[in-house]
Amino acid sequence: MVHYIQNKEVIQSRIGDEIVMLDVESGFYFGLNSVASVIWDMMKVEVDLETMVGELMREFDVDKSTCELDTIELLSHMLEKKIIRVVE
Repeated sequence: MVHYIQNKEVIQSRIGDEIVMLDVESGFYFGLNSVASVIWDMMKVEVDLETMVGELMREFDVDKSTCELDTIELLSHMLEKKIIRVVE
């Protein structure tokens, strides 16, 4: 099963319920809204997609299909920018 975890080399700061990050190596700046920040916080430890979706559905009023698609889209973008890693 695939798990996701934060890239610990990314500098991050919380501003209210949002998070801003900087990848010093690439100079890439990334901002997370409140929902994406919840997903980011889950990835402090290795976590799989199913667990993330379950937690998000409990916390927010969202159906499973929408939640999965939106979460996969965010994870893909984060992987592309190398702010998270995949652990198998």
